[in-house]
Amino acid sequence: MAGDERDRFADRWLSRSPIYLTDLDRCEPAAALADVPALRHWRKLAFSTDDLEGTMLLAGPQTAAPTITYPLDASGWHAISVGLVRCHAGGHHTRASELELRLTDDRVPTVLVLPSLADHHTDEPMPEHREVAELFWKYAELDGRHLELGQPAARLKSGDEAASFACGAVHVAYIKLVPLTDDEAALVQEDGSGADTKRLFAHNDSHGPHWIWRLTSADEIRREIEPYRDTDFTRMYWEAGGGDEVHYFSKIAHIPTCEAVHDFNRRGDRLHAESWREFRAAGVDPFAVAVDHTHELGMEFHAAWRISGFHYPPPIDHNNFGDTFYDRHPEWRGEDRDGRRTPIMAYTYAGVRQFAVSLFREMAKYPIDGVCPLYNRRLPLVEYEPPLVEGFKREFGTDPRELDERDPTWLAYRSRILTQFMRELRQAMDEVSREQGRTKPIAVSAVVEGREAANSFFGCDLKTWAQEGLVDTLIPYVSDWESRGSVAPWTDARELDYFLDAVDGTSCVLAPNVMPRSMSPEDFRRRAATIYGAGIEHLFFWDCAGGEGRANYRPMWSAVRRLGHVDEVLAWRDAGEPELGWISSDLRSVGDWSTAYDDAG
Repeated sequence: MAGDERDRFADRWLSRSPIYLTDLDRCEPAAALADVPALRHWRKLAFSTDDLEGTMLLAGPQTAAPTITYPLDASGWHAISVGLVRCHAGGHHTRASELELRLTDDRVPTVLVLPSLADHHTDEPMPEHREVAELFWKYAELDGRHLELGQPAARLKSGDEAASFACGAVHVAYIKLVPLTDDEAALVQEDGSGADTKRLFAHNDSHGPHWIWRLTSADEIRREIEPYRDTDFTRMYWEAGGGDEVHYFSKIAHIPTCEAVHDFNRRGDRLHAESWREFRAAGVDPFAVAVDHTHELGMEFHAAWRISGFHYPPPIDHNNFGDTFYDRHPEWRGEDRDGRRTPIMAYTYAGVRQFAVSLFREMAKYPIDGVCPLYNRRLPLVEYEPPLVEGFKREFGTDPRELDERDPTWLAYRSRILTQFMRELRQAMDEVSREQGRTKPIAVSAVVEGREAANSFFGCDLKTWAQEGLVDTLIPYVSDWESRGSVAPWTDARELDYFLDAVDGTSCVLAPNVMPRSMSPEDFRRRAATIYGAGIEHLFFWDCAGGEGRANYRPMWSAVRRLGHVDEVLAWRDAGEPELGWISSDLRSVGDWSTAYDDAG
């Protein structure tokens, strides 16, 4: 079977006929189902498409419907998909549908996410009318197992009223099972067992899930990582914070409980703070949970940190209050060409670099595999601080403030600061590795800007970092000055030449970031084919999980989770890029309403 050339995208390659389960009123307990809208209940509603009819289940944006079980009554290996109706709530509701799934005896559930008709945060094609869209979940051996369905809910306030919870409205139309032949089941079980496809790196900002769902339990943290099981992903870059706000229990910095803030600019910021307060009260360290579950899945865990995240602009400045490193050390702030203090902590000063290294040392007390400074947010880190200006004057006899801001001599001189920081970081991680008796040293990665000019301007000398062995993995973010995730880089392989040249002759690995977050499965494969065509072996995915991430079980995730199968990607391209997108069917009726009539008002 090693030479099997079938394109194993979702369940499209399977040979047997699908089974559609549309009688969702069989879910148990029956007391959790209702004929009319009711809090903490799933509403039953008849529906039909051109080919199917049955009873769907609905839960609204404040329902917080309980977990229910559908008795699958199936045995053997099956592919499992779910048909969801896109929410049709008009422009006032933009949150995606969110359905939590697990099979009985699965330790951790996962969440399927479907954009609503009013969602403007996706580049995927949106229908003009109501439809049932199919999301492929996974392959599983079902013998005696049933399917549990739930609605993820964020608690907004105490009590059990309509306003106590916020959810993504979800309408579940059907469950689809496709039985696997013995040959197909063997392929599924063997797939990914070799290291040649494990070439994808995921990033999770460890903020968004708290912001959306107000996580409060260890299993909810594990839920963020569970989608990577049995995929081509081999590393998780999990954010450990930014500046002196960290996402682990620290003795140096503070966790994001925002004690000094009683009014937040955004609801999600309040939910994030409340989430961390609950974890602290329970003594559950989300970072430790994430490390353990990532390793349980056989993946490496790398602690990422926003290197410039010490101070934020109003009104999203809730992290600025209280006892902060920024307030304690005004003498280490940046300075612009005109001698004005700026709202950054300047790495020109040894004290700032030492603080940053101390945090990475603290992260490395966990059993992590690597660390990763994130150079792709809120730059610059070095400006025209007096020690830097005076040093340049002594060496070159010129005041750099009188030169063009892009003068190559000045930029090369200024880049020495971050190169020194990377030396200090590498030395610290090597020391920790020796102290802990590690057989494999703690790796150092860096997410950097996606253009040569941007890296030069902001002081990142990638070639020196690679040649001196200061960094093991370089991750170019996007080829845009403003680091906008909506910009599509690497559409031309020549965009990668600068990075290939920087690591040439070194052991440093390149892993370009694939953006935008939401694209068609075809576009993800095209981007991967371009990168592989340049001779690069690894791909990176920023903000991969969470509500707006890629691990959402839509068709793009069916493509992304197999992008380590290089031969499959290139064979698809050589076959003329056949369409991979949505399987969907138009709704014809919902309850006693015919969708042939306008339901917009």
